[in-house]
Amino acid sequence: MSVTRAVEAVATMPPMASSEYHVVATGIAERLAAAELDALERCIADASDPQRGFNALYVLLARHRRALDASRFRALYQRHAARFDGVPMRAVLDSDMAMLEQAGPDLVTALRHAETALAAYPGNLALVAHQARILAEYAWSGGEAGREDLASALRRMERAIETAPERPRFRAVHAQLAGLLGDFDLALASIQRALDLEDSEQAGYAMRVVEYHRIRADITLHREATAIRARLEEATTQVADTLQERLDKAVADVGQQARTELGKVRAETLGTLGLLAAVIAFIVTTTQIADRQPVDAALRLLTGCAGMLSLVFTAFAAVFGVARPARLILPALLGGGLLLVAFLT
Repeated sequence: MSVTRAVEAVATMPPMASSEYHVVATGIAERLAAAELDALERCIADASDPQRGFNALYVLLARHRRALDASRFRALYQRHAARFDGVPMRAVLDSDMAMLEQAGPDLVTALRHAETALAAYPGNLALVAHQARILAEYAWSGGEAGREDLASALRRMERAIETAPERPRFRAVHAQLAGLLGDFDLALASIQRALDLEDSEQAGYAMRVVEYHRIRADITLHREATAIRARLEEATTQVADTLQERLDKAVADVGQQARTELGKVRAETLGTLGLLAAVIAFIVTTTQIADRQPVDAALRLLTGCAGMLSLVFTAFAAVFGVARPARLILPALLGGGLLLVAFLT
């Protein structure tokens, strides 16, 4: 392409609102020779035709972007972008510039500028794809992208594919969005279609194919991670249910045991109280009887009463398991001995 033809080509590009604007700009960029680069940069600085000047800037930046020449893209942008503050399409250049930050892609800024450009030219399919691609990259990098935003971008890409079904880039972006929304079969089918549509004769073919394979790897990895996460959640739920069942059973068992022990203690307490009442009554009665007897008879009566009480408490301890049987032998002998002494004297 001669210098004159290059200048004429940028001057007659389609309107920026047209979906063909980016296609034509890319076609011009791919055919530029070294001499034509300087001529187009002079067009940028020519204030007599701002439209042609912006088109020239757009074409040159497209060339540097496709060549992955970030330093030349950045230098040209910084020299001339400020001339076109009033042109909405400049937001696309701002978005690309954010993606080429030296510290790494600034996806938040890039997405904001892409949305600005799309709002200005909503019918431009290239901008639809650009905004959707930046949104997908932002989401794949861990950014918080709303599901409805992703679904809206996917629907726009589907309409773009219906209009231009042979554009591989549209299929690749569609695959990214479908993968993010969990439709992995659709995503893998779309990225395979993008690979099939790529023309190996076009410049940059190898770079685009490598990118598509990276997208496919992302989708496959996300599918596997989602499946593993689902299995882990299912296993966690099962374990939680099992543990809850065991806990409920343990609580029920402890409750039943507590009720049993409480009933036993209550019975023992009532028995003890009844025994004490009987003993007290027995002692009082015996004392009253002994008080009216001669001394010898009173002593025998009290001795027999002591022996009887000893035997009663020994029997109570044996029934309720208060002490080991071996320890009850001596109290039993003592009680029996006292009773025997009372009867024999």
